[in-house]
Amino acid sequence: MATNTLLFLMTSLSLIIVPGPDMLYVTSRALASGRPAALKASLGISAGYLVFTVLVAAGFQSVLMAEPRLFQAMRYVGLAYLMYLAYRLFFADGMWTSGEKLQETTETNDLKFGFMTSLLNPKGMLFYFSLLPQFYLPEAMPFWVYALVFGMVSSTLCLIVYYGVGSLVSGPARLWLANSNNGKRISMLASMCVFAVGVSMVLSDMA
Repeated sequence: MATNTLLFLMTSLSLIIVPGPDMLYVTSRALASGRPAALKASLGISAGYLVFTVLVAAGFQSVLMAEPRLFQAMRYVGLAYLMYLAYRLFFADGMWTSGEKLQETTETNDLKFGFMTSLLNPKGMLFYFSLLPQFYLPEAMPFWVYALVFGMVSSTLCLIVYYGVGSLVSGPARLWLANSNNGKRISMLASMCVFAVGVSMVLSDMA
C-alpha cells in the first residue's frame, strides 16, 4: 500500500508540474493581480478536480470507458475551451495592468475561470478517469473510498503547487509587466502555449 501510494504521489506531482492550461492560467492571473488572484484561481482549479473525484467515486468513469464516444465528446469540449482560453489571453490587452476598475472585474472571475479551466482540461479528465483507477488495490479499501481519498489528495497537491507558483511570480515580475508592451508580449506568449497544448492533444488523437 505504501509503495502504491508513493507511486501515485510521484505520478500526480509529475503531471501537475508540467506546464499546462492550469499552470498558465494561475501564472497569468498572479502576474496580473497578485497573490489573491492566484489563490482564487488555484482554489477554482482544485474545486474542478474535486468534481472529477466525486464522479470517479460514483463510478462515472465506467460509463465513459463503456462509451468511448462520450469520453471523446468531453475531450473535444475541453479542447474547445482551451482554444477559447488562448483567444482570451491573446486579446487581453489590459489584463496585465493594475488599474482598479480592471482588477475589480477580473478578480471576481478568477474562481469561476479556474474552475472551468480544470473541469474542461482534457489532461485532467484523462488523469482522473483513466490513471486514478490504475493505482487501486482491492484488498486495501472499497473503490469509492480510495477514489475520494486519492482524488482529494491530488486536488490538494494542485492547490499547493499552483498557488506556490503563483506566489513566486507575483512579486517583481508584476512591476516589469506594468509596461503595457511587456504585458502584451507575455499575454500573447501564454496564449500561444495554451494553443500549442490544445493542438498537441488534437494531433495525438490523429496519430
